[in-house]
Amino acid sequence: MKKSKRLHTPNQPLSTTLNFLFEDKKASYIVNNEKKIIHYESILTQVDKETIQNKLLKNNFFNTKCNFLDVTLLNDKFTLIPHEFFEERTAEMFLNLNVPHLENMGIRFNLIPNFDLVLVFYYPEIIEALFTSFSDKIRISHTGFKFLSKINKDFYKNGYFIQIYDNYFEISIIEEEKLILYNIYPYKIVDDIEYFLKLISTTLDKKLSMYNLYYYNIPHRVKSLKRFEKLFHDVIFGVENVFERENYTILDI
Repeated sequence: MKKSKRLHTPNQPLSTTLNFLFEDKKASYIVNNEKKIIHYESILTQVDKETIQNKLLKNNFFNTKCNFLDVTLLNDKFTLIPHEFFEERTAEMFLNLNVPHLENMGIRFNLIPNFDLVLVFYYPEIIEALFTSFSDKIRISHTGFKFLSKINKDFYKNGYFIQIYDNYFEISIIEEEKLILYNIYPYKIVDDIEYFLKLISTTLDKKLSMYNLYYYNIPHRVKSLKRFEKLFHDVIFGVENVFERENYTILDI
């Protein structure tokens, strides 16, 4: 089998890691060791391997050698399985209890040891086809893995936790060091976030005023969340081990 041609030259400097975040047909990028941020918008409207690769090269996305590529997906095609019940051969069966079977999609799973859970999710297989020629090592994970793994349940014994992206937000609820809920919801304005918080509170009978709200990654276009101070016991910016969404640069695909 003929090996795919590398899209860099040996003389280029080494970049330890490249990070991409796919959020609702968007990919984000940063070169960790350089901290170089470049912004692109509306580059593509269709997911096409050759076109995307040409755009990445044209805009110098791979002008340095990459030895590790970290791809993170924000999607709602996932399920959580207690680690004691997880088996790789039955993972898709559990996933299909919540998510319909999807063709041309791969399956990945991430272990979340601090809650003794495994997050199983579908991902577009085209991602591997896009990036295989750019790096020998590619990790594909779900935002829920990074978000939940960075919540120290021993420190945050009770609370609502939200992480906000451009078009979606993640929420988790912890009670007595146990994960009660993790999910992803779409939003356009802050009112949408408030609506889902109240809906979840009513559905689970978890009164907002009895909990602290810890929030992460507030995009610039989202107004202040001070309004939530009337709903929760306290509203706190979660600075502990933040997964810094703002460090990524957006590349629309």
